[in-house]
This record gives sequence, structure tokens and C-alpha cells, in this order.
Amino acid sequence: MKILIITSSIDLTCDYIIKKYGDKINFYRLNIDFFNTYEISITNNSVNIRNIFWDISLNEIHSIYYRKISFPNLTNIFEKKYHYYIHREIFSIVEGIIESFDGICLSKPSVLRKADNKIVQLKIAQEIGFNVPKLNICNSSSSLKKFLNKHDCIVKPISYGKIENGDNLSIMQTNKVDEKISSQTLSYSPAYFQKFIEKDFDLRVTIVGSKIFPVKIISKNKVDWRKEYKTLYYETFSLPQKIEKMCMQLLKQLNLMFGAIDLLFKDNEFYFLEINANGQWAWLENELNLPISNEIINLLSSKKI
Repeated sequence: MKILIITSSIDLTCDYIIKKYGDKINFYRLNIDFFNTYEISITNNSVNIRNIFWDISLNEIHSIYYRKISFPNLTNIFEKKYHYYIHREIFSIVEGIIESFDGICLSKPSVLRKADNKIVQLKIAQEIGFNVPKLNICNSSSSLKKFLNKHDCIVKPISYGKIENGDNLSIMQTNKVDEKISSQTLSYSPAYFQKFIEKDFDLRVTIVGSKIFPVKIISKNKVDWRKEYKTLYYETFSLPQKIEKMCMQLLKQLNLMFGAIDLLFKDNEFYFLEINANGQWAWLENELNLPISNEIINLLSSKKI
């Protein structure tokens, strides 16, 4: 069994899965941040990838695990004005290899791009029947003012959530709206505003194929549990059959075989927040001894779906 993993050198989840299953599976890891250390050749009839350790043709690969890529640091190699162009060229090769691959892929960039769009998610989630907190995704100060007059709100990124400054990377997380901060620049940079619900607890629902792993997350932070990892408490959770079916239906309609759904629970009600189509899962496996990685390997090792 030969599996191509397309990721970056700092992907600890891939380190974990290769270490755990490397004696049973032949993994070929393509770290895009070290793109120049690989030789990639795409001809009329073949796709070949090689580095100093291995040489593989794409037709030998059973499946592709596409994780979280990052691009090479081109400082002192090319002028800065060329960096975006080169990164786009690299991504075009990566995207082309995956999109043209006929075997199993978890998951293709085109599928992830649509599934990770929060506006698309919300429309489908509401059609399925999920409760969704009141929200306003906008670039209008007047629209925001009306919304804030009705609701105590949080704000979060619509998509990327990362601020890069040279080699420094910061993450935009969910925060309470501070009405003292000017919204004049909102017209240039839209944002996602949502009614604040002081939840009883969070739920992370990880789905792999037909297997579902709901985890209850109890946090002191009622706005964003990711801010206090060291104080979190986890336990497995049994979802009502109705909610479980809705979660599975969401993945089906987004054409996903894997997804990490965030729900919140308040006063005996479940609320849909978002789905991360390529979300992290290894820390939950370790916390609760969940067989998530085993299901991922089973899916990547199976026949074409």
C-alpha cells in the first residue's frame, strides 16, 4: 500500500500518523515548504516525484492524503515581487496532481475550497435543519450597528484567520465585539459577526467516512475554547440520533469523507457553528484514545469510493 501525503514539514499530525502506521504502509511525504528538494516531472503520460530517499510514479500511488501545506521561504532567493507568482505556480502543480488523481483523495482542494466557505456551510446547515445562531457577515457599519443594537456579539474571520508578518504568524480567533473600536475600515475588510451564546459546553464532532467521534469540550473560556488548551476537559459524548444524522448529511452534501464540525450546547439545544473540512484531530485521539487515525488509514487503504 503506497500513500502520498502532501503537507508541510511542520505538520505534527502527519508525523504522528507516519510513526504509528509506517511499519504497515509505505508513506511518501511531499513537504511543500521544501518544494525545491523534490524533483517533479509531469509529462504527457506520467507524473513522477522523487527526492534523495525515494522515487515514485503517481500511477503507483493508491491514495493521497492532502493536509495543510505551506510555501517555501523565498527571501534572498527571489525578489519579493516574484514570491506570490512562484507560490501560485507551486500550488498549481500541487492542485493539478491531486485534482487529476483517479484514486482516493482525502480531500481534493476544490472540495475543501467549497466546504470551508462559511457562507456555503451556513446555507446547507440551515437547509438540513441545524440551529444556527443569529449572524451578520457584512462590510457595512450601519448594518453592524443595527445588529449590535439587538445582540451581544462575537466576531471571527470569514476564512483565513492568519496574519503573516515576515517569519511571524499570528492567528485571528473568536473575540467579543468591542463597540468602542471603530468600524470605519469594515467596508474594505468584511467580518463574521454572530450573536454571543454563553454555552454550557462545546462539541467537536470528527467524522471519517461513516464513523463519527463526538467529543464534549468543557472550557472556562466561553468565547473561544482554543485560547485555553491547557485547562480544557474532554469526554466522549453520545449525540442524539437526529443531530448525528444531520452531521452526516452535512458531509454528504459537501462531498466530504472527513470533517470536523463545531457545535455548541446551550439549554438543551445544539447550535451549528462551522465545519473544518481539513481540521485537526490527533490531539483528541490522544486525549480520549479514539481510533480516528485508524479510520483514516482504513479509508485511504480502501478501494476507490
